[in-house]
Amino acid sequence: MAKNNINLHILNASGKLTPYLKEIKKIFDEAVVKVVKKIPLSKVDVVVSEYAEGVIPELGVGGNAYDPNVVSIYLNSKFPNFVEKTLKEELKRIIPHELSHSVRSQAIGYGETLLNAMISEGLADHFDIEINHKGPHLWDVVLNANQIREMMEKAKKEYNNKNYNHYEWFFGSKEKNIPRWTGYALGFNLVAEYLKKNPDRKVSQLYNLAAEEFIK
Repeated sequence: MAKNNINLHILNASGKLTPYLKEIKKIFDEAVVKVVKKIPLSKVDVVVSEYAEGVIPELGVGGNAYDPNVVSIYLNSKFPNFVEKTLKEELKRIIPHELSHSVRSQAIGYGETLLNAMISEGLADHFDIEINHKGPHLWDVVLNANQIREMMEKAKKEYNNKNYNHYEWFFGSKEKNIPRWTGYALGFNLVAEYLKKNPDRKVSQLYNLAAEEFIK
């Protein structure tokens, strides 16, 4: 059992993750110790499994936190340089990202609108940066300044839409001219702007702040 009742479960009936179990557990324990020092999080099951279809192709890892008390993390052990890149660099970053979703969902929910989703994702990536002291992920900076302005104007029309298309906004739509990862980039930008305007606040203190506060 990890600190604050944040528990790791590795699904490994296939045996594909057997060579990496110690490394996964080590990275998990180190990440959780850092996370619980920053946010009031408890009662979360983190489930790690081999599922190549669930990973970000460029990283060999992916995840989600659809339930406030459950985080799912997917790995592709065939990813090139799996230990040094996927585990030691990316797994240690995705754990705080997903646990940020957990604490926000437990407090006020991920949110049903496009604005809510963008802020939740922006907070998660900024929280990872606060924990690991690394730079932004590639999806956070995928848009140039002109694209950010253009897509932000487009997004504003759907800020409060509970029927927005999550896949289109976060994974792209050629038909609607929405670049891949737009939602992540816009959310990251909105949270960054809030932090610039409020230099006395850390992202770890914003887990229960309403999304609307980030656009005032």
